[in-house]
Amino acid sequence: MLTNDIKVELLQDADVDCASQLIRRNLRDYEEQSSVLAATFRRLSDLRGAYKQKGSMCFVAKDMSKKEPTCIGFAGIGSFHGLPFSEGVAEIRDLVVEEEYRGQGIGNQLLERCLSEIKAFGYHRVYLEATPKMQHAQQLFIRNGFRAVTEGGKAEDSGDDTFACYFILQEI
Repeated sequence: MLTNDIKVELLQDADVDCASQLIRRNLRDYEEQSSVLAATFRRLSDLRGAYKQKGSMCFVAKDMSKKEPTCIGFAGIGSFHGLPFSEGVAEIRDLVVEEEYRGQGIGNQLLERCLSEIKAFGYHRVYLEATPKMQHAQQLFIRNGFRAVTEGGKAEDSGDDTFACYFILQEI
């Protein structure tokens, strides 16, 4: 598969079921689904509605090399944990890539699209979460300038082998 076979676009009504199934399928085996991922699973009941607020939108990555373009990734953005948009703190939510497509730069394409739109909205900081077992995702975030947030609440470089759950990008 070539990089130009992947298209990242805004979620359309026709993509909602495919995107919801993609998220469920790729996150169902994480034991954290009752805690860290709880908000993600709640959003699935109304995926379009979850991204209708000011400063929110979501994207799907599609494999265009197939006869029927296939939904292989998803990511959304919105105001951090319900803070007013005016606070300027964004959150990247629900970033998922189909397992067989991981390691091919699709997560990076989704993340770049999210960061571009976050900047266009005028957000000043970006926050995101992962579970401790999402080590590939966490490495993607760190490569893109995110810093792990420690228990004390400040952002630090994650130089050891432990993996944090919360990440922040201080400046857009």
